[in-house]
Amino acid sequence: MPIRFFPEDRDQALRVRRYLIASGTTLLVVLVYCVCYWAGLMAWPVLAAGIAFAAVRAVLFYALFRTGANRRFRDPSLTTEQIVFATLNTALVMFFAEQARPALLPIYVVPFLFGVFRLRTREFLGLGLVVLLIFAAMQYVSAHLGFARVDAARDMVDFVVVAVVVPWFAVFGGYVNGLRTELGGANRKLKAALERIEKIAIRDELTGVYNRHYLAELLQQEKARFDRGGAVFSVCMLDIDHFKAVNDAHGHGAGDAVLRQFAETVQSAMRRADVFGRYGGEEFLLVMPQTALDGAAASAERIRAAVESCACAALPAGRRVTVTIGVATIAAGEDNAALLARADECLYRGKAAGRNRVVAVG
Repeated sequence: MPIRFFPEDRDQALRVRRYLIASGTTLLVVLVYCVCYWAGLMAWPVLAAGIAFAAVRAVLFYALFRTGANRRFRDPSLTTEQIVFATLNTALVMFFAEQARPALLPIYVVPFLFGVFRLRTREFLGLGLVVLLIFAAMQYVSAHLGFARVDAARDMVDFVVVAVVVPWFAVFGGYVNGLRTELGGANRKLKAALERIEKIAIRDELTGVYNRHYLAELLQQEKARFDRGGAVFSVCMLDIDHFKAVNDAHGHGAGDAVLRQFAETVQSAMRRADVFGRYGGEEFLLVMPQTALDGAAASAERIRAAVESCACAALPAGRRVTVTIGVATIAAGEDNAALLARADECLYRGKAAGRNRVVAVG
């Protein structure tokens, strides 16, 4: 089995991609370390330690993401943890490489920007305080342990620069993250609206089944497939018996309930491959791909029996809903209009014969 670099889980894969962005930034910081070493501003042991720290950090966080251990944290993206470790990395190098501090100072706050993916302004400010304290501790300890000559004025200037830049980054980063969050919410709403529009475009609002427009497009596809030498297909025209009498006797609310329950009953009884929709009023159409007349008639009879045996809660006890079904199979040289006309003719023959029956013609 090949080893996948990205997890299959979508959220975990996104977190690994963000981790890779952070790792790319780390590589750039390590490049600056190397330049400082080449320029004689940093000793080899300091460079080696800085690179080793960065490598261990990269492996550690990747292992957390790949094993799923990151899910145990409040923020599975480990945004704060990655920023703190990256900041410590640069702070330790600056601690031991006093001459390189002016060059490393601009990149000290670079990992802080990674928080724009997840942190709000308040969280950014809290993390900024941690970054600032790490810098102040590095200055204090370095000066008092003799790793750097004491230059109070320079240290004060460096501290003020970090103290000004970090809060500004926090406010700006929080603002950008807020915009990103709002944009994500707007995109989700837009996606939901488009899905609803698409559903409205192809679904009947009352029953939830496909509408006439969708059925017409499907019939065109089936006809084109048949003309190219594909298998025959059949259609069933279904009409609820005495539906007008239901509306007249019990009101349109009961009629709507009958239509909804009828649609549910047909969908539970029809084959998975068939497509069912409302053709107009109490008339429905069932498209049956790759189905000859005998199979279509058998399926139609099963649907008729299911409808007849189903009691409707919106009607008085003992009042049953029945359906008459006309079935037709496409013939060579015939268009869809002629096919539907034949199914409709079978339907009316069934009604004339007493309703609640299936009439089929090849």
